[in-house]
Amino acid sequence: MYSKRGRKAQLTLFIIIAVVVVAVVILAIILVPKITGPKKTTSESLDPAVYISSCVSDPLEEPIKTLSQTGGFSDNENCIYYNNACRHYLCYQEQFFMACVNQEPMLKEHIEQELKTELQKTNTVKKCVDNFAESARRKGYEVAVCDNPQFSVNLTLGQITVPINCQITIVKDETKKYEKIIPSINSRLYDFILTSQEIILQEINNKDFDPLGYMLRNYWVEVNVFRTSSGSKIFTLTERENPENQFVFAVRNYVTPPGIS
Repeated sequence: MYSKRGRKAQLTLFIIIAVVVVAVVILAIILVPKITGPKKTTSESLDPAVYISSCVSDPLEEPIKTLSQTGGFSDNENCIYYNNACRHYLCYQEQFFMACVNQEPMLKEHIEQELKTELQKTNTVKKCVDNFAESARRKGYEVAVCDNPQFSVNLTLGQITVPINCQITIVKDETKKYEKIIPSINSRLYDFILTSQEIILQEINNKDFDPLGYMLRNYWVEVNVFRTSSGSKIFTLTERENPENQFVFAVRNYVTPPGIS
């Protein structure tokens, strides 16, 4: 009888000890992070590409919008005015009954150069690199950056990248070196260019573009066509998810003389 009571008492003691251990573990999980604080930030968490992406995006915002509204050109040549803006002809033919000629087969490269020129005018990339270094130094890092960063602007699907060749060294708990960083900005500009090229191809080969068929295959974009009295067509491409993002250009193709339908 005594041995049974002893075994029960021993089992109860084990249960109490187990409960106490579990409670201590739970309290440790909850309280230790609050006591010790968050882990110290190392140089790995200071990403120059993230900082510089944000820095270059603002200066590019207005040029991207302007080029998107004018068919990719900053001048006022070879265009037709529509809604008080100069819409450039991406495909043009002066003669009647003839297919238009692609005015800018290298439109992607042309727009990339236009955007690069805008960044060069304001020395934006150099300023952003220097601003990153100053921001990092205020956080306790030792930072060394190149004097003359070289860069390009590349349009890719869904984004614009600005590859920058510049040695950046960041030192705190450890040393981190970057030879090249590639900031990126979300943009549908290249997607719009691909769509415009498809439109031009259909215009040349089929005499007319089928917007409904294209939109059924590419739901992300809405294509609207306005036909002028002179026979030109104004194409407005609109991103469905972000209607403020548009690309507008003109085409003059297989035009018939006045009075002939």
